[in-house]
Amino acid sequence: MKIYPTSLILCSFVSSLQAQSLVNTGFEEETFGTAPGYISSGANGSITGWTANDNSRVGLNSTGPFSNNGAVPEGSQVAFVQAVTGSSNTLTSASGITGLTAGKTYRITYRVNSRISAGNNSPEMRLVVGGSTAIRGDVTSVGGANPYKTVSYDFVATASTASLAIDAAVSGGGTDETLLLDDFTVSEVTPRISVNAWNGDATSGITTAGGRTYSHAYNFGGGASNVDINGVTFTGVAGGNPSVAGQFSYNMGSAFGADVNNVTGSSADLAEGFVFGNENATLTLEGLTDGQTYILSIFTVGFDADGFGRISTITASDGELLTVDVNQFGNNNGLRVDYEYVANGTSETISLNALNTDAFHTYGFANAAIPEPSSFALFVGMLVLSSVLIRRRA
Repeated sequence: MKIYPTSLILCSFVSSLQAQSLVNTGFEEETFGTAPGYISSGANGSITGWTANDNSRVGLNSTGPFSNNGAVPEGSQVAFVQAVTGSSNTLTSASGITGLTAGKTYRITYRVNSRISAGNNSPEMRLVVGGSTAIRGDVTSVGGANPYKTVSYDFVATASTASLAIDAAVSGGGTDETLLLDDFTVSEVTPRISVNAWNGDATSGITTAGGRTYSHAYNFGGGASNVDINGVTFTGVAGGNPSVAGQFSYNMGSAFGADVNNVTGSSADLAEGFVFGNENATLTLEGLTDGQTYILSIFTVGFDADGFGRISTITASDGELLTVDVNQFGNNNGLRVDYEYVANGTSETISLNALNTDAFHTYGFANAAIPEPSSFALFVGMLVLSSVLIRRRA
């Protein structure tokens, strides 16, 4: 039997006391008996841990009329936020996210869907964390008994508490649209998926410095040709479902080859065309080395003047995930998504699941092997560290 030092047990106990938390994450604390489930209906009362700006438009449902499609993610009921023409409505966590440590990174993840009704079924969702809009975009219905969609957002805490609110508004000419919410989680993370601006070769992240080698580099779009960026050749693969035997496959569906945008240099050739069309696409890489560390870079460009709408949650096979807005840096400005991972076997599958029908525009991708530090370099590092410690003790 292992005996752990008292100090370690105490540190773990203190850490657990300070863990981040959010109240009533699955909306199961009470059941509303008066239809249609509004907070203000009959004796329904309040939602534990949450407040609404309009109690006649926010509430709880289990089997309808608002929660009328999809499999409830947690427990038996979900929260709903109904939006009508001329007004948006908001569900707010009363105490916010607590137990945070300033400077650390946290991930908030939750499940989302929308009511199926006559007319437009895609309310505009706005996630607000710490008073700032984090994610903004339309959410379409999953239909049937399909799983709810997943939203995941990383933020750096600036204080011990962060406010949290979710707003719903009508979009696309709709007059009555309802957002469904459930299964909130918050955890401290070390993110391995990141989003970076891509406006040319210098910000492409493509380099052979430090012994980095590329197992994959491909250019997509109608009539895609080979492109050289910083000494790395992106092989052109045309068609909406590009694939190369033993290398990769991507089931996106359609291709476009004449995009005009702000990306410059040789990267402009990569940014000329893209694949799109499948709101639940998967990119599968093959020919990897088991146990090798890689960085996968996926390239896209903003496509909408309104600055929101093309939002997808990117999920890796190990569960790492992040919701990404193609338009984050503005219309016609490039963006790259980087994912650092260790290969578990010889293949890796990435899912790109859109929150609405606007699939993730993919212009190309590259997958680079990151060299491990040599044993000699580690030995030198240990010598340097030992020398520093000895000097400090002296």
